[in-house]
Amino acid sequence: MTESEVPVPPTVAPIPTRPVPARVPPVAPPDEGARRIAPEPPFRRPQLRAGLVAVFATMLLLGVGLNVVASLGVTGVSPGSAQGPFLKNPNGTLEVSRLLGVNVTSPELFWLRPTGTDYQPFTGAGGNGFYGPTDPALLNETASYAAELGLTNVTVPVDLLTPSASGLDPDVTPQAALVQIPRVANESGLSQSFLLSLVNREIVLPLYSWLGTPYVNVVLLDLALLPLLPHPPAPLSGRS
Repeated sequence: MTESEVPVPPTVAPIPTRPVPARVPPVAPPDEGARRIAPEPPFRRPQLRAGLVAVFATMLLLGVGLNVVASLGVTGVSPGSAQGPFLKNPNGTLEVSRLLGVNVTSPELFWLRPTGTDYQPFTGAGGNGFYGPTDPALLNETASYAAELGLTNVTVPVDLLTPSASGLDPDVTPQAALVQIPRVANESGLSQSFLLSLVNREIVLPLYSWLGTPYVNVVLLDLALLPLLPHPPAPLSGRS
């Protein structure tokens, strides 16, 4: 075999290889002592302005806006409640409250319970002296109330002989209003049957028979009676 006849081995393509990345040694955590807390920025004027704006905006929203929205809502649902408990006399010049009694002394009108405060809301509660059941002063006070009402020969309802706990109560029992009809009829010239229908119209019944008792608001009763009198007395005096 000659040199020219020697077989040549086939050429083999080289196998590609990926470069091996160099291993980076892990970085050690910083020393605790080397850690530093960044100082807080100094207080600046824009922060003060933003705080004041937030405070005043909250006051305006909750102190004014909320009340306006609530008032408008209540006015739409119940106008009487939104205007408060104040009522006007028939002449429209003086306001009284349906929640507070007034010092009615005219014989043509119905009278309220006795009071030791003259129905003044700022003079304190009570006024009956806290007499005991065996105290002679209690008997004398009760007799004076009956004589003032002109009801010495009839059975007088107890609420006309005793002040209320507050001394401001405008309400009486229906019996306390009915027992005054003869006097009011005699002084006003109106018939007893008409006054009876007027009182019955003003009786407020409880929501349920077991929840409260019937009552008559004397302020509302007298306001309804005033324009019907031939010679109306002075308007009911409101209390400031």
